[in-house]
Amino acid sequence: MLHKHIARHTKRYVSHITKYLYERDTLFATIAVFVFLILLGMIPINFYVLNPMKIALKDFDFNDVSYAKLEKGKDVQNDRRIVIVNTGQLNRAELGFLIEKVSTYQPKVIGLDIYFEDAKDPVNDSILRETFKKVKNIVGVSVAVPEKQDFSIRKNYFDDVNVNRGYANLVGEDIGTIRYYSPFEIVNGKKYPQITSAIVKEYDKQAYDRLEKRHKDVETINYKRRVDKYQVLEPEQILMDGVDSNLIKDKIVLLGYVNLDPNNIEDKKFTPMNEKFAGKSNPDMNGIIVQANIISMVLDGNYIKKMPKWVAWLAAIVIGWIHMSLFIRYYLESHIWFHLVAKLAQLFSVLFFAYLGIFIFDKFEIKLDMKYSLYVIALAVDVIYFYEAFVTWLHRKYNYQTIFGHHLNPLEHGTHNKNDHHKHEATTHEPTTHEHH
Repeated sequence: MLHKHIARHTKRYVSHITKYLYERDTLFATIAVFVFLILLGMIPINFYVLNPMKIALKDFDFNDVSYAKLEKGKDVQNDRRIVIVNTGQLNRAELGFLIEKVSTYQPKVIGLDIYFEDAKDPVNDSILRETFKKVKNIVGVSVAVPEKQDFSIRKNYFDDVNVNRGYANLVGEDIGTIRYYSPFEIVNGKKYPQITSAIVKEYDKQAYDRLEKRHKDVETINYKRRVDKYQVLEPEQILMDGVDSNLIKDKIVLLGYVNLDPNNIEDKKFTPMNEKFAGKSNPDMNGIIVQANIISMVLDGNYIKKMPKWVAWLAAIVIGWIHMSLFIRYYLESHIWFHLVAKLAQLFSVLFFAYLGIFIFDKFEIKLDMKYSLYVIALAVDVIYFYEAFVTWLHRKYNYQTIFGHHLNPLEHGTHNKNDHHKHEATTHEPTTHEHH
């Protein structure tokens, strides 16, 4: 008896959701939500004041909660393959001495995350230039500049003696949180590496080949480690022989600016590991630590598996369609409860799908992009009002048949209700507003 009772009530609740599922208006109202989303996406990002919603959506990802609240990566081990040397505020001569000293420890590759744009002091420049001539396993940085077809490279001042290099650009630096990077770009018809790709090539050719074979224009950065999960050395420790040679020998040494003061935002980026995942106040990670996380990910082959965009849109269509059916049912038949039911359904759906995505990302490192579904659910209620006004106008103008009858001509209502009064009285007490007019 219990299972029959449960089945009966389940069927009843499902019917609430699916009653209007196959109505033409339900389908068109769902399409209207996506039209609104597309129009929103076409607003130029330059219009910040006019488009705060678009900016918020671009810089928000529910998976950030995995890092900020679920402490994703807290149990990961320190990456001993990578040693980071803080270059601080060294001038070019001091930097040259530091690089030469690092090279005596016999690292496999040295990554230098410093861009030298122009000439400065001739003496200091000459010292650094001689260092680049002596030390051959350095990977330097350049800057990739977008062009109409592909990219051009803005070379740095020492490129004539430091020929092994990669661009330092990261995806999203101009709008906020760094979640992605491009391993390669096409420059003058040839593939040009990002600096981390160039470093990995020198350190582990097999890992580099695996990266190439993925054929990804953009990779999601699988952040695992904050700065405390890497060995960070100060220049004085290197220059005064205060380091065990085994710490550096055959390792990757990254030279770049590091500051551990949370209030010092110099050369820091917003990342998903920011403890304040919403309303971020300060950027949280130096660029050299972001590069270290990318290298760790590629060496381990520990890439984020991402749901194809078409799957995300398909899920949004199905979920939006089902929610629209539920909302229309209450809008037409139990309008007094419409807003309560709609808000509860929105709240439950947002919490459920957000948690589902966060859980799968945290446990399986699969990124389910549910934001489109959440946007559709959030907009559906307001779109119903616009849609009703539009189809009401179509009905009056062209006699368009619609299930929305609230604001049709009162004479039509009167005629309809008079003709149908006895039939409805004999069969059902349900409101007639859902009937086709």
